[in-house]
Amino acid sequence: SGRTPATRRFADREPHAPSDSSERPFWQGLLAFACAAVVAAAVPLQDQLLFSAPALAEEVLNAEEQLTVDLFTANTPGVVYITNEVFQISNAQRMEVEAVPRGSGSGWVYDDQGHIVTNFHVIENSNVVTVKFIEGTEVQAKVVGADPLSDIAVLQVDLPPKYKSLLRPLKRGNSATLKVGQEVLAIGNPFGLDHTLTKGIVSGVGRTIQSVGGRPIQGAIQTDASINPGNSGGPLLNSRGQVIGMNTVIISPSGGSAGVGFAIPSDTVAARVTSILKYGYVKRPSLGLFLGQDGLAERLSGRTGGLISGFTRNSAAAEAGLRPGDIMLQIGKRKIKTVNDIYAELDESEPGDVVQIRILRPDRPEDLGIPGSGVKFEQLAFDIKLKEAPVAM
Repeated sequence: SGRTPATRRFADREPHAPSDSSERPFWQGLLAFACAAVVAAAVPLQDQLLFSAPALAEEVLNAEEQLTVDLFTANTPGVVYITNEVFQISNAQRMEVEAVPRGSGSGWVYDDQGHIVTNFHVIENSNVVTVKFIEGTEVQAKVVGADPLSDIAVLQVDLPPKYKSLLRPLKRGNSATLKVGQEVLAIGNPFGLDHTLTKGIVSGVGRTIQSVGGRPIQGAIQTDASINPGNSGGPLLNSRGQVIGMNTVIISPSGGSAGVGFAIPSDTVAARVTSILKYGYVKRPSLGLFLGQDGLAERLSGRTGGLISGFTRNSAAAEAGLRPGDIMLQIGKRKIKTVNDIYAELDESEPGDVVQIRILRPDRPEDLGIPGSGVKFEQLAFDIKLKEAPVAM
């Protein structure tokens, strides 16, 4: 409409008609200048108050946290990530072969000679085994020896002189003195996540678990420290950072950690590794006999024990005078309730050792189990010199 629109000012003031600056009194101009200076100085301060970031508090660890951090920092360089590959024919016509990833697990540096300890099942049936250190160096390893019956394998890595510092052996503790309730830490590579730490306690000792070779592993350590696929072969540490076990197996309906994991005792690992490094395999003693299923002896004789059903070739037990149908009651000082009791005693012996076997001998073994047969038993004792068992493959 040709009218000049009003300029919006402060809400509590009416607009004034524009006027020439020469008409203002001197004191009004001075006051306006002072107000402008105050506003100009206040704007940066306002911005600072509105947008400045809060100061970060210093992170302070308590004594227990610091101990855990220190243990992890000190021992992680000695834990390695192990992958295995198998050869498969990619082109049959051209006879082309490629290496295909098969699985992975963990391991730990045993000594400064390049020996790495892990589970047998981590490298089982592999053609190529690769060891990866914490800073990323990867090197192919050769298998020095393995024992499926105790699920232990020893690898060897050859490092150039400038990489020898990567060999950071872990210290070994005494697993025989472990107590339920002791704090433990597991380091490994679950699901390929390298160098992961979990923490828990010893939930049980003296457990028996089954190896991939079918023989029971005695004295296993039960822990609630989270163990998942990929942790196998990694160390279980005590609160002093010493290896007291090798993480091996979990019991879980889902396949993931359910708070029930098992580790092979470090004393067992050390004994098997020593034999592998000396002979290339585990030397273990053998009686050279076959036993009936657990509980059969008690059903036939009323006594707990192991029923001898046969012998191997060159059997130490047969040469000492034992016969099929004899019922083993005791080996050494250990009474026999299941076959695991015999394995437990043999695990503490060496080839060439002499053990005493106490037995019940039926007068008519062919009549065992026949109601009303009136079979009579004689209790006898035999000293048997243990022979070396065949090498498990």
